[in-house]
Amino acid sequence: MTYEEYKNNKSDNKTNKNYLKIFLNKLFTIIVFSMIIIIISNNSPKFKSFLVNDVLNNTMDFSKINKIINNFTSIFKIENTLNVRGVVEEKSEKYLDGVKYKISKGEKIYIKDSGIVTYIGYKEGYNNTIIIQQSNGYYAWYGNIKESVKIYDYLESGSELGTADDEYYYVLYKDNKVVDLSEN
Repeated sequence: MTYEEYKNNKSDNKTNKNYLKIFLNKLFTIIVFSMIIIIISNNSPKFKSFLVNDVLNNTMDFSKINKIINNFTSIFKIENTLNVRGVVEEKSEKYLDGVKYKISKGEKIYIKDSGIVTYIGYKEGYNNTIIIQQSNGYYAWYGNIKESVKIYDYLESGSELGTADDEYYYVLYKDNKVVDLSEN
């Protein structure tokens, strides 16, 4: 081994040790912070109420995190998007805040854009509804769906969401406002 190889090998080991040290420091900080939160929440009903009502029950906007990550890496970038209406485009009509699609019994429903499932449950007028917080900042509601996904699943564009018997509903929100789908 030459002196240059030895020197390069030694600097590589220092770099690896630095990464490990940084990782362990961050892990230790997270553990200590979590323990402090647990201790405080067990001793303070007001703080526990704040955690449950204002932190855990609010929807976190993952699209902002996704935008930050996409500035540094392309790991979650979307290459293309699919038309959610697909074959049933001519069998649609305006319904409440969105669109109702007539489909064949048991037809599979696919999502338009990738995102995280943030809600599964009953919504008046839409029956069993799945809400997906899409990577592009929109919230997509798919109503009258028999889901094949779970809450907090990350779904890629074009992933199967579930099935519907004879119709399903699609509503799109941006900044807590309904997007007019007749323009699309």
